[in-house]
Amino acid sequence: MGEFDHIVAALEASPVTQAFREMAASNDFSSLDKNAAKRHHFLSQFLLGGFAHPFNGTACVFQMETLTRRAPRRVQVRAAASRHRYYAAPDENGELSNRNEGYLALVESHAAPALRHLLDDPLTVTPGERATIAFFVALQTMRTPAAEQLMTTVANAAFQSAASEFYSDRQAFTERHRERFGDGATDEEVEAFRQETLAQIRDERLRLSGRAAALSTGLVHAIDNVPMLIEFDWILLRASAGGFITSDRGFAIHDPAPPFPWSFQALLSSDQTETTVPLSDDACLLMRPLPMGCRLTVRDASPREVEAINLRTFGWASELVYGRTQDTLVAVRTATRRRAADVIRPKPFCQVPLLELDPDDDSLAEANSRRGWPPRLPNAQGALRDYIVIPCDKPHPELRRLADELAERRARKRAGVSPDEAIAGRIVHKPIHPLDLRP
Repeated sequence: MGEFDHIVAALEASPVTQAFREMAASNDFSSLDKNAAKRHHFLSQFLLGGFAHPFNGTACVFQMETLTRRAPRRVQVRAAASRHRYYAAPDENGELSNRNEGYLALVESHAAPALRHLLDDPLTVTPGERATIAFFVALQTMRTPAAEQLMTTVANAAFQSAASEFYSDRQAFTERHRERFGDGATDEEVEAFRQETLAQIRDERLRLSGRAAALSTGLVHAIDNVPMLIEFDWILLRASAGGFITSDRGFAIHDPAPPFPWSFQALLSSDQTETTVPLSDDACLLMRPLPMGCRLTVRDASPREVEAINLRTFGWASELVYGRTQDTLVAVRTATRRRAADVIRPKPFCQVPLLELDPDDDSLAEANSRRGWPPRLPNAQGALRDYIVIPCDKPHPELRRLADELAERRARKRAGVSPDEAIAGRIVHKPIHPLDLRP
């Protein structure tokens, strides 16, 4: 038996895996395209149903804006957490396709009974059902407007790094410019154009966009997390008196031991992360990396623990939180003032360029130390490097410019080339996975 055979077996037993294997074998995904839904929910209706109450013969929830915190109001489940054709994306013919919505609907059709079984009789949940629930949770992390924004942010960060590389070779840029536009411009004019293009990209006047591409990419990447989620330790928290809420994101992550102060929270940003997925007014799934081994336990949650989880849910909401009763949401609103430190909010994604050391320049190390950060970080080979943290929640052209200028300046110094001389080559950015940045 291999170390991960139990994960493979769980995946094999999931009807989600079986459905997609059949489509892949026949290369026929047309059944997904046939989904005709026009209102697309980024929090599934069956999940919202766990927080619903009947009103005039319709399932409803109370929703509250997290920014204004105005009084909660009643909305129908079928309209909550949704947008018109949100997942529609152009197909190979340029026409809008509902394939992403069909994909999510297929997973939901299998996840709904698996989650009902989890709530009704958790200790008899099968490995295949566990894998199906893992599919559902993984996709939930990447199907919301917040995930769309994150994927766009990451794409633009990569675009900015690529632009720094592409435009850093002045000689090659000049040659390409003259090949395309002729010899009408002087060297100074070409250089001014290069600098202005870089400035537009750094301050995001020129950026990538595209909801469909961001969502599609996110849904693809979500599947990579399924085996990990199967292996996580699961705790089903019960609240006998009810009181759990959910949000337009559908989950929250708290990392009490991030590798670095700037580290954004992720499913495995550290081995102490806690991912909470509210399933109903009286149940919440808590998922942790350790101990590994696909364990599932059930325990009661105290009122204070329910409140703490609700504060995380509130903090991770993009705009709205949902609850079964108006009083539940009002209680959470009151708690956000009483326990403001427990309103955990997602940190921005950050890029961390590593720079070769300059024995005559300790400015970056000193600046990092003043912030309480490590003065330098090791690269993949263990060699210490200077670094700059670039938050990606808003443009930081000054930090990107500093990273590029220092990289070139130190390369020139090492090569013995003065600032006024031409230098062959270009800046090369090697993206660092956050999990590789460990103390």
